[in-house]
Order: sequence, then C-alpha cells, then structure tokens
Amino acid sequence: MLDNIINMGKEHMAKLIQEQTQLDPSQTDEAVGVTKDTVVDGLKGELMKGNFSGVMDLFNGNASTTTSNPIVNGITNSLVTNLASKLGISDGIAKQIANIAIPFIMNKISSKETGQANDQKDLVEQLGFGGDEGIGGLLGGLGGLFGK
Repeated sequence: MLDNIINMGKEHMAKLIQEQTQLDPSQTDEAVGVTKDTVVDGLKGELMKGNFSGVMDLFNGNASTTTSNPIVNGITNSLVTNLASKLGISDGIAKQIANIAIPFIMNKISSKETGQANDQKDLVEQLGFGGDEGIGGLLGGLGGLFGK
C-alpha cells in the first residue's frame, strides 16, 4: 500500500520538490526514493518496537499526521538526515523536501481511502509488510534483534 501511495503521488511530489528546491530531475527522483525507504523503515521500526497502537491510530486517522505525533516527527527527522547524507544536499533543502513529502504521505496513509485496520495482522497486511509471512515474519524480526 505504501508503494501505491507514493507511486500515485510521485509526480505531484516530484514537481513540488523540484519547484521549491531547484533540484535537478535526477536528484528529485532520488529524493522520492529516499523518502519512500525512510517512511517504510520508520513505520516498520515502530511496529518492531511494538508500537502497534500508535501506527494503527495513525493509519486509522485517529492520530495527528503532523510532527506533533512522535512517529511522524521521528520519520521526518530521519528523512532530513537521510536526504542530506545520501544526496549530499543541505539540511535546509532536506527539510524543505521533508515538509512537502511527509505531510502528503501521512495524510494519504491516514485517509479513508486506505481503509481501516481492525487488528495488528490487518494493519501489517494493509501497510504491505506482511508478505507471505504476515505478522509472524515481522515480529520474528524482534527475536532476531534479541538473539532468539
């Protein structure tokens, strides 16, 4: 689902990023790719930490999609760092990109068009993290973190 959301908005986001930051088309494409990876990693990280309720509230439209939400704030900060290091751009431009991309993605994730998650398994599957292994595969990663 995250892939679909980002792909649907890629042209719109890329156009805004290019207009507001003066990045060339290649850098803009890279910025969108880094954004996608950062959002996916951020949400997976929250689930791996066991923050299913926080991610579910965000997904179901019951939480703020702004940086007042700790999940959104963490993803935004990670994105600024990732963009600056991977693209070699200034923090200022990285923040401009984050201010365009993150609200767009978070509003789409929490909108009614994405549906509602009824439980943890449903959430993981709707976010596209389930694959063949479902929630067990995602949670199995927790065991790997602790050497089990």
